[in-house]
Amino acid sequence: MTTYHITHFHSFENCFSGDKESAELWKKIPSLAKENGVSINFFKVNPTEHTFFILAEAEDYSQVEKTIGQCKKLGDFSITPVMEQTFY
Repeated sequence: MTTYHITHFHSFENCFSGDKESAELWKKIPSLAKENGVSINFFKVNPTEHTFFILAEAEDYSQVEKTIGQCKKLGDFSITPVMEQTFY
């Protein structure tokens, strides 16, 4: 399994806080993850910075896209494959 560090961010001006339709897109992530074979290890937010952090595991990138793709219209995403730290 590959581990992906996913970061979402948006500005204060385009914050979707209080927008039920946008919130529903985020709420779909757990069920979509299960449906697409993605394990969500953590899902944290920093509301002050309008930034979300997800650490997920999947066999391939397409599973991640199928899990979070519906949220991509809500701001910018960075999806980075990562590995265990091995240098100490």
